[in-house]
Amino acid sequence: LERAAAVNKTLFEEFLQKAKVTDEQSTFRAREVRVIMPAQAGSQSFPNTRKVLLMALFAGLGLGVGGALTMEKLKAGFTSPREVEEGLGIPVLASVRKLKKSQLVKDRKKIPVLFYQLHYPLSPFSEAMRTLRSSIHMSDVDQPPKIIHVTSARPGEGKSTIATSLAISAALAGLKVVLVDADLRRASTSRFFKLEQDQGLVDVLIGAKAVDEVLIRFEDLKLMILPAGTKSLTPSDVLGSERMKALISRLRENFDYVVLDTPPVGPVVDPVIVANLADKTIFVIQWGSTPRDLVETSIQRVSTHKRVAGVVLNCVKQNRAKKYGGEYYYAKHYDKYYSA
Repeated sequence: LERAAAVNKTLFEEFLQKAKVTDEQSTFRAREVRVIMPAQAGSQSFPNTRKVLLMALFAGLGLGVGGALTMEKLKAGFTSPREVEEGLGIPVLASVRKLKKSQLVKDRKKIPVLFYQLHYPLSPFSEAMRTLRSSIHMSDVDQPPKIIHVTSARPGEGKSTIATSLAISAALAGLKVVLVDADLRRASTSRFFKLEQDQGLVDVLIGAKAVDEVLIRFEDLKLMILPAGTKSLTPSDVLGSERMKALISRLRENFDYVVLDTPPVGPVVDPVIVANLADKTIFVIQWGSTPRDLVETSIQRVSTHKRVAGVVLNCVKQNRAKKYGGEYYYAKHYDKYYSA
């Protein structure tokens, strides 16, 4: 009996062990896998790394070049003198670099952009103003322009800064200059010189004051300024009056250089009226920003009898502009000729 019990016990334990193994194997999924060919040492057959890398390189180059060309075609403004001359048919008279805040400091004191020429007469900005004066003179050598009208296509392009800087440059050169603030709607020039409360152009045109009574001289700038004067509800009618024509004639006789600062052409008709009284009109365009269609339309509105002398590219960002070649590319080599 004891031997029979031991045999049965042994059989039972083997049965339990096999049952356990069978239960564990039942949880595994059967995989239909068979070895076709054993792995051999050597180079990989797929993917072809060299071919894939070459395809990726050419695809990247194509996308990069295509994207760059697309961005160039879609950019809004003018970025080089050649683009201006080809698109508008008029020359670029000067390119004015954008001044950084660090440049508008002398002896640890901030200086306004309009007075920059006084502190740095040999700077690129000052040279740009001299270039602008020379270009205006060369626009009509037989009859050098005396009445210079400065405007832009839209607000915020720096036309008042260019107009005032041009007048200061001419005054520092020894010319007898008057700067007329003909922007009767905003009067940026009068506000800068703190003359917005003074009588000026409007008062002369309505007959309330004589021109000699409202002209203000700034000795340090060697410049005469005619502020905008009293606010007018009909600025276009005032500027188109016979008294305005008579005033321009008188200023032409008494001064070597008359600079007229007017509103932008886009929103109002005032600059179109004043353009007919001036010898030449100067258009200020913000570099790489002002839409080309807007500039072209604005110039067409005032381009009667070839009065538009040319364009001033303002706020040129030198680091970005050098990729467009020309004078911008070599501008860094010119810096040694400037003192600031």
